[in-house]
Amino acid sequence: MTKHTLSIKELIKTSRIISWPNTAVPFIVGYIAATGRIDLPGIAGLLYFCFSYNLLMYGVNDIFDYESDIKNPRKNSIEGGLLPKQLHGKLWQAIAIANIPFLAYFLYVGTITSHLILAALIFFCLSYSIKGLRFKEVPFLDSLNSALHFVMPYIFGVSIGGGQNFRPLAALGFLCWGMASQAFGAIQDIGPDREANIKSIATAIGAKRTTQYSFWLYVACISLVILSFGTKGILASILLSAYPLNVAFFMKYKSDAQSARFRRGWCNFIWLNFLVGFGLTQILLWRWDPFSLGGSKIGYIFISLTIIGLIQLALVLQNFAGFRRPKTGRLEEWPKISILIHAFNQADNINSTLLSLIGQNYPSFEIIFTDLGSTDNTLKIAQSYNDKKLTIIDTDEVPSGWTLESWAAQQLLNNASGKIALSLAADTVLLPNALTTIASLLSEQKLDLAALLPADQDKSLAQKTILSHNHYFMFGMYPAAYLDKNNPSLTSVYSQVVAFDIDAIQSLGGYELTKRSPLNDLDLPIQARKHRAKTAFYLGSDIAMSQNHASWRLIGRQNIQQFYPALHFNMPLTLSLFAGGLFISLGLVYGVIGSIGGSVSIGLFGLAYATNLLPRLLVARESKQNIIATIIFPITSTVALAMLPLSMIGYEIFRPRWQSRTEATV
Repeated sequence: MTKHTLSIKELIKTSRIISWPNTAVPFIVGYIAATGRIDLPGIAGLLYFCFSYNLLMYGVNDIFDYESDIKNPRKNSIEGGLLPKQLHGKLWQAIAIANIPFLAYFLYVGTITSHLILAALIFFCLSYSIKGLRFKEVPFLDSLNSALHFVMPYIFGVSIGGGQNFRPLAALGFLCWGMASQAFGAIQDIGPDREANIKSIATAIGAKRTTQYSFWLYVACISLVILSFGTKGILASILLSAYPLNVAFFMKYKSDAQSARFRRGWCNFIWLNFLVGFGLTQILLWRWDPFSLGGSKIGYIFISLTIIGLIQLALVLQNFAGFRRPKTGRLEEWPKISILIHAFNQADNINSTLLSLIGQNYPSFEIIFTDLGSTDNTLKIAQSYNDKKLTIIDTDEVPSGWTLESWAAQQLLNNASGKIALSLAADTVLLPNALTTIASLLSEQKLDLAALLPADQDKSLAQKTILSHNHYFMFGMYPAAYLDKNNPSLTSVYSQVVAFDIDAIQSLGGYELTKRSPLNDLDLPIQARKHRAKTAFYLGSDIAMSQNHASWRLIGRQNIQQFYPALHFNMPLTLSLFAGGLFISLGLVYGVIGSIGGSVSIGLFGLAYATNLLPRLLVARESKQNIIATIIFPITSTVALAMLPLSMIGYEIFRPRWQSRTEATV
């Protein structure tokens, strides 16, 4: 049956709701800059540039690009609708109904200048797509025209607001941003566009040159912002630097044949718009103060911090409830457990780890150990043990496509003779009842795999400063328990203690599931769940303790290796966690200074500090961490947070070889 109706949902999808902020925010920024207030024309413009303008721009594009869009897998998603041809007439009607009343109002309240700008704005919306013009298929002009779709709302906002405070350098910088963004987005479509004989800047000059073109336009944007606003624009320029950084991550791809890899960069760009746009909006609201908050703005910051602290408290409580380990009984028959350990430069910890294993109150287990080329005495210490339970093996040369840790783990697994395998980090100490608890847990819960989070030892200053935050990042920053159960591919909870049924996991491929991963202890549970294995994550601070490295250098190196893979190589998420954590820390540090100087309400600051401290204290208690280090978290968490972007840049640009023969691919 042929469909003849057009729903509101389809119209919203056609208008690409995810792009509304890209046009609405520039308008309202220009309008507030000119007027210093929000009134009826400003509200009307905000509404227009959310839905109606985008329906015009993208609806016309969808009508004239229909033949190519039906072959594009990116369509009929958040990046645009895909209406059947018989609905195009209805779409024209909807575009007219959504636009004409607003345009008439703008003509009524505007000036000759704003009328001309409005006419140019509508022209550039149409010229990009309609037959006879089709600027989108003219290389370089496609980039310019697309950029004007976002710059013109800003210029119109200034003009209809009276024309004051227009900043031509800032507008030019915004134009550079738009041109860079369109060009970068075109790279992912080089293959399909060439097959369809569609021209673009990317098909004309290729992926490598388009990437360079986009990067330097973003740099020009940042430079123009600084020139326009001076020192007041530095914070904005720092936020905007996320865009050239994203492009830089993809400069490693030189060939047009790799253009599909840029899809990840475009997805980064979409979410960066929300992150950066939110930050820029806060800066402008703080500076212009359109709601006349005055000195009370500081109080609202602490109220915001209080709300954030309460949200994090709720997350911690929810995550602890979701990960709480059920009580277990005693089994009648105890299956043999094979403990698998690979180590690299763990001379400080391997002795206590092996002692704790040999002393386990469990009737049947073996320890299989391999060294990954340590340059200290790790291997010699392990060889000094004369115990029949311990077997030391050498691993074969790592084949292409494997990381060293995953290959070593598979070699250990191949030598296991037990029914249950326990993959254990070389710096983890087990309490005497640990193996009994693990065997009972797998049996009673009928699990194929269980990951258990150990407590953290924090004796050295470096451990107290940095490691005291690792568990908090896991439990206080997002709903880990919910994601672990409903969308494990998004979860970032991981443990250095992973127990599993050997036959069940080997039948899925064993560590071949994680052969490209630098964090197989994170990815093995996720991959096993994807293959329909029954898995679970539990708190295990009562049965295991991670000793960790003691020095600043080694702890930093380890965290930088682990953070970005633990976030699934997700750039926007990494930057969001970094920016959010930094906002909390710097806001509370400012509160301390302001309280001493008498410029901050002690009551509001105290409430914000307490609500952010309480969830951290709960995590510290569960993980057996240092309480004093937790109390001064606004300072210590800043050090830990700095490792998030360092980990991201390390993987994306330097592609690190963390150990000999080890390479993580992104």
